[in-house]
Amino acid sequence: MSEVILAVDLGAESGRLLAAELNEEVVLHEVHRFPNQTFYDDLGILRWDIDGLWSEIVTGLTQAAKIFGDRIISLAFDTWAVDYALIDVNDQVIEPPVCYRDTRTEGLPGEVASKHGENFFWHHTGVRDLNFNSVFQLLALQKHDPSKLVQADWFLMIPDFLAWKVSGVKSTEWTNASSTGMVKPAGQGWHLELLETLGLKGSSIFEKPLTKSGTILGNILPDLANKTGLPKTMKIIATAAHDTAAAAALTPPGEGQAFISCGTWSLMGLVVDEPILSPDAKDALLSNELHWDGRSRPLKNIMGLWVLQNSRKQFNETQENELSYSEIVALARNAEDLKLILDVDDSRFFLPHSEKNPYLERIGAWFEERGITVDPTDVGLISRAIIRGLALAYKKCQDEIEAVTGTKIQKITILGGGARNELLVEMTREMCNCAVEIGHYEATSAGNLLVQAKALQLPFNIECL
Repeated sequence: MSEVILAVDLGAESGRLLAAELNEEVVLHEVHRFPNQTFYDDLGILRWDIDGLWSEIVTGLTQAAKIFGDRIISLAFDTWAVDYALIDVNDQVIEPPVCYRDTRTEGLPGEVASKHGENFFWHHTGVRDLNFNSVFQLLALQKHDPSKLVQADWFLMIPDFLAWKVSGVKSTEWTNASSTGMVKPAGQGWHLELLETLGLKGSSIFEKPLTKSGTILGNILPDLANKTGLPKTMKIIATAAHDTAAAAALTPPGEGQAFISCGTWSLMGLVVDEPILSPDAKDALLSNELHWDGRSRPLKNIMGLWVLQNSRKQFNETQENELSYSEIVALARNAEDLKLILDVDDSRFFLPHSEKNPYLERIGAWFEERGITVDPTDVGLISRAIIRGLALAYKKCQDEIEAVTGTKIQKITILGGGARNELLVEMTREMCNCAVEIGHYEATSAGNLLVQAKALQLPFNIECL
């Protein structure tokens, strides 16, 4: 009987549990899919429903045990980056994880820049100083509720937190840690000099080492094995825990091969041997994150499908029947081609749609400021402008990467759910002067599984996916 490995892959909009049967060909099965939701607490802080996520994960694990039984040999987690849980010395969660889109970090990058210089983080870490990076979240906590930081004994990013819940072993996986703005280039560990300068070094959370992707953490906790029916011999593995790192593990080898991990965010970049720390790379707003095997992934954060996701939420508030993404793309394809292009990276589009801050009104205002009058409720027109704007963002990033590296991009592989958007793929091909190929739709899960297989020294033929 073939062995089975499991991947829990969480995105900002949904989560899924996939199983891979390891035959001569790898066969993937989607076992469970569920929504991921945020909520505002009584103080107005935007938080993840981590208890709801855990409940859905346990449901999925139970279903997997019923289907595959004792053939299951391992499990790993990948999620979005930068968010975390703080754990005290008694293994208590200090507060529910805050969502990176919360406004508590507003203004902090400017405060740090005014005190320590414009390029402070780039010079120390090779990472762009995005206001949602973990370091700014910790600085916000230090500013508004420092006692929680004092209590903390472990800084567990979301996939590390979930792996701990399953195995009882705490760790901080290195691809995800490299997104925090607190790690030395090339994954050399926490940047203690930077943390001391910021006043964060005193916390014991930075006394812990980073964990390499592919590290076997231990077995499933006996109580959870009994509850779910999973075998007690099942290994818990630290995979490429940042979902972009997991997806990028499927990047074709060779020079000039670029990837776009396309989901709520689009992250576009290359896999190279060493970080690119030149002034040109800084000016291009690249970030040097860590590849699962210790190489580097210079990449750029692009707003991604977030703009379309939030527009869809507001579209559906007035629809008798909820519009699916495929229906929205069809309307965009058939809309009059006015060559409208929305700047998806405009900062006004970062916060989620809400009754107080409606998303489509922001889009209408963006066009109005440029002397263009649009009907923001026109699903096809607005969606077409969003998709074209995203394709143009890819083209701009392509040009920047080529200028910084001196390498001509030969091929772009679009990985993840965004590759299902055929109009986006077509417009990307139209904009970018190179081959554009569709990669695996479940690239983050597949990359998660690939790293597990390598850790277990098992064959995993990605050509079959």
